[in-house]
Amino acid sequence: MVDICKCDVNDKEKLASFRARKNEWTKWFSGRSRHSILQQISNLLWVDTVFRIVNEARKIHEASQSSNTGFNGPLIELFDDGFVVSQTLAIRHLTDPTFYQPNKAVFSLVRLLNDLSQNTNLFTRENYICHDGTPYSGLSEEADGNKWMHFNIKQENFDMLSGVAAINRKRNDKIKSTIISRLSKEIKVCDNIRTYVNKFVAHASAPETRQNLKEEQKNITIERLDECYQAIIRVASFVGGIVLCESSIGGVPVPQYDYLKNLNKPMLLDSDMDRLRSFWVERSKDVSKWESIDLKKYFKA
Repeated sequence: MVDICKCDVNDKEKLASFRARKNEWTKWFSGRSRHSILQQISNLLWVDTVFRIVNEARKIHEASQSSNTGFNGPLIELFDDGFVVSQTLAIRHLTDPTFYQPNKAVFSLVRLLNDLSQNTNLFTRENYICHDGTPYSGLSEEADGNKWMHFNIKQENFDMLSGVAAINRKRNDKIKSTIISRLSKEIKVCDNIRTYVNKFVAHASAPETRQNLKEEQKNITIERLDECYQAIIRVASFVGGIVLCESSIGGVPVPQYDYLKNLNKPMLLDSDMDRLRSFWVERSKDVSKWESIDLKKYFKA
């Protein structure tokens, strides 16, 4: 990082604060942590796409009505339940609110938007353009090529963020607070999913606590998940690409192997089925033993 004293910024103190906050925002958004916002979104899209591949295979099977293909009922039920839990929890993680206790800090879009909102005074045009050593003026397309292109993109980005026309640009232009408010409002579509998780996934809520739930808070559909995915990706794309000028979402991860491999094969041979039935019986016997405990030990002094 270029020394602050060498940055083409008038207010060096404000620049120092901006740099510190931007480092934090970038870490939350695209850092190396497995919980970074980009990593969470990548996992969200990967699991969703794998689920839809298998779901499409089910549709193909049903349409063919072939006796040579089929899906095991308990396995598919487990697969469906796991998908719902995985995706609704992932959406809740990405939309978790700010927790001000250090031991409860989270990486989420909501926390990032809240912190951006609280620090809009640092988001001046000169900080946005020049924090990395880029000069505020003096670059030309002919002489500076890629440097000028990067500079011009950031200027145009900030025109949009500040609502100031190019002809009226000033160093102390600030990001409009309404930008962050609109982004926060965009992901409110995930609130029903958050309620569902709280009532049916994270907690075993009592019936009386669910009496006033709306229909969309009691059931999950592919369409509702898609609404949340789209809102999360739109907000994250804007924050990463425009506000932070850092990273794009990148879409569904590209597997470096054949992701359909073995889907056209049976899981087991017919000759192995007896071993599975025996395993089921043995497992059931083991579980049955757990209730045959010595209750007297609970009454010992």
